[in-house]
Amino acid sequence: MAIPAGELVVFVGPSGCGKTTTMKMINRLIEPTSGSIRIGGEDVLGMPPDQLRRRIGYVIQQIGLFPHLTVAQNVALVPKLLGWPKAKVTARVDELLNLVGLDPAQFAGRHPRRLSGGQQQRVGVARALAADPPVMLMDEPFGATDPITRERLQNEFLRLQRELRKTIIFVTHDFEEALRLGDRIAVFRERSRIAQYDTPARILADPADDYVASFIGGDSTLKRLALISVGDLAADPAAEVDGLPRVSATATLREALDVMVSHSTQQVACDGGVLTYAAICAAAEPAREREEVPGAR
Repeated sequence: MAIPAGELVVFVGPSGCGKTTTMKMINRLIEPTSGSIRIGGEDVLGMPPDQLRRRIGYVIQQIGLFPHLTVAQNVALVPKLLGWPKAKVTARVDELLNLVGLDPAQFAGRHPRRLSGGQQQRVGVARALAADPPVMLMDEPFGATDPITRERLQNEFLRLQRELRKTIIFVTHDFEEALRLGDRIAVFRERSRIAQYDTPARILADPADDYVASFIGGDSTLKRLALISVGDLAADPAAEVDGLPRVSATATLREALDVMVSHSTQQVACDGGVLTYAAICAAAEPAREREEVPGAR
């Protein structure tokens, strides 16, 4: 498996298939018994484990904040271990808390017990980013949160990734989360065998076998529309815009379809003109044709 720099790759599969074990071999929390793992061409087995882990951000479901330390002290841990000057550490803590949407003046001096679960998870992400690592490992970081908080954290995380472009390995058992977050998805079988490794759109359009198809379910067309943004389709510049509900170019086609349904219309206004229901159907056509052919995969 080759993971391109700056991409977010999601490991997805059933519980016990080896997703977390595979991820932990990258920072040698579990030692590989054979093979090699390279980061930027350098074999991780040739590095001292402590030195390796300081170069890799790590976020887990349980968050793992030290309860006796403040938010600022938790975020500052790795930079201090690396010997950063105090002023640089302080500036980095403030920068990261602002980045994850936590005002340093309000949150830096708090202890973890005074934060909500979602706020604690944000601090965990900030701590993983503290030393600006080239690689981040995230083991079901949003799995313990309620659906509303999880969606907010996912949106925040996508915003951060668009800005920072880190190389991220993200473990989840939730295929919807994998589709939402991943640049590429690795679908795992038992014993860490990879059933398919590809972009979300290609996995939806052409699952490798019935095992992969079982993760997708029966609504692959709608899931595919959730991957295409309004800005990816050319709007009709000559169409009438007045009186139509408006969607942004960054909205997904599925979101645009929801707006059409809620307003009982087959058109919505967007930057550059009008997006029609027919255009959305055309964008989904490859997936629909595949589903309608008997015996097709």
